[in-house]
Amino acid sequence: MKVTHYSEQEWMQYAEDHLSSEVRDEMEDHIYRCEACLTSYMICIDKLAAQPILEVEDPAAYTNRILSRTVGTKPAWYRSTMFHYGIAAAATLVLVATGFFHGISQEIGTYGAFKPAPPLEAPASLETPISISDHLVNRTLTWLDTLQNEHKKGGLTP
Repeated sequence: MKVTHYSEQEWMQYAEDHLSSEVRDEMEDHIYRCEACLTSYMICIDKLAAQPILEVEDPAAYTNRILSRTVGTKPAWYRSTMFHYGIAAAATLVLVATGFFHGISQEIGTYGAFKPAPPLEAPASLETPISISDHLVNRTLTWLDTLQNEHKKGGLTP
């Protein structure tokens, strides 16, 4: 084991991890017992912290290389908005063609047919307004019911 103190250069090599594991272990044991070497090590750490992390020889060339790789690249085709609209339209067409919406309107119609006794009317100040989405769903279901009724009457024949 080394009895003398380590130099600042040796502590710099230790901080930069340029030493073998045996020497590192020896220095670690020494730093726990020696206040002067601990001070030297802390000075080396401060010097390393002051150095820039990324050293670029020519910042303009580095910036141009980064920009040349990123500017002008097209996003992936599956990230485009039109692709997502196309998927939504295709899914809607499949659901319409399979009668999914018709089945839902039939189910909603069976639940709507049961009408319990009318509840007591609440004061106008306590009534909640109908949301826009509920209003749109009701209008759509009404339109689907009219299409179904016209189809039963013989209208809308293909």
